[in-house]
Formats: sequence, C-alpha cells, structure tokens
Amino acid sequence: CAGVAKAVLTIHPSSSQIFSGESVTLTCVIQGGGVTDWEYTWLTPSPDQCPQKEHECIISAAEFSHSGDYRCLGSHQQQDSKWSDAVRLTVTPLPKATLTVKPNPVFPGETVTLKCSVESDSIWSYQWYKDRNDNVLPQSGRHTITGDTLTINGETVNEGPYWCQGKRESTPTSSSISNPVTIIVNGESVFFFYFLFFCQTDGHYLY
Repeated sequence: CAGVAKAVLTIHPSSSQIFSGESVTLTCVIQGGGVTDWEYTWLTPSPDQCPQKEHECIISAAEFSHSGDYRCLGSHQQQDSKWSDAVRLTVTPLPKATLTVKPNPVFPGETVTLKCSVESDSIWSYQWYKDRNDNVLPQSGRHTITGDTLTINGETVNEGPYWCQGKRESTPTSSSISNPVTIIVNGESVFFFYFLFFCQTDGHYLY
C-alpha cells in the first residue's frame, strides 16, 4: 500500500566538511514496497540542483549555494514512498595554509624548521615549494620533509622564498597556498660589524 516504502538518502563523501569546488554525490534508495522502477523527486536548497526522476544527484563542483537540506522520495504509478530524512550539505571555503619558520633570522650553521598547518578537521598531507609557488621542493640531502615539517640543514640554508600547501587525503582537493616566507640569513660580516659597533675606546662605548 502507499507509504510503506521508505526513501533513504546518502551522501558521498560523508565528511562533515565539503569544500568549495569538491564533487558531491547524493543517492536516493527506496527500501521496501516491492518495486524497482521508481521515479524520484528531490527537494533541494535551490531549484534544479538535482535532476528530477533520477536516483542520483551529482554536484561536480560544490558552491555555497548548494548548502542546505536535501530530501527525496520515490514514485511508482500511484504509489509514493515516504520522504527520506533530510541530509544537510554544508559547503565551506577552502582553508588557507599557514607557514611558520623558526628561527628567523638565522645565523650560519643553524638548522631552520618550517611548519605548515591548515585549520580544518580534515586530514592533510603537505606540499612544499621554493623560489616559485609552483616549483615543488623534493626530498634531498639539503633538507628533510616529514609530514607538516620542512627541516633545512644548517650549512645549506637558503633564503627562499618558501610556500606550502595542504592536500586533503580523502579527496583531491588542495588548500589555498600559504603566504611566502623568506629566511633571513645573517652572514659573518654581520657579527664583525656588531662587534665593531659596540667596542669600547678610552672608557667610552662607540655607538
């Protein structure tokens, strides 16, 4: 009889965070009723966001206008299923990577540590860039890349600039790239100048 069948709506990926530009798939499945050839009706935050009569709604590049509650039901001849429970989709802006460096300035021989972070509940891997923000920095004997940390050996410190970017492990989405960071390398001439500048002559300090 009408109303026995129940629509069940699922969303993929199931993450609570969907970032702008990511792909999202909503699937409507009718449980019970003994019917297979259903036609589907969608309730969406804005008109025409999902194809009516189809059991699947694919959003190829999510936008903020896609945020909201989605529901579906199935229809077969004079029989309608129950509406599905609402599934909420929340689309948020891509987070921006933050890059920090310690110490800075650095003196010859000191090891420098750069750390990349992304404010998000998701799990991220990290990409590093040097000199240009599209020039990927690979592993080498001059530095070590371990997760969110880039460690540069003291004898090979280069001013850069450096950038970093988070890559979301569950989807191909990347964060916005960080602002550039330049390492200030103080040479031996700086030490020499510093010493001369504050040396004492005839009981008086030279400034």
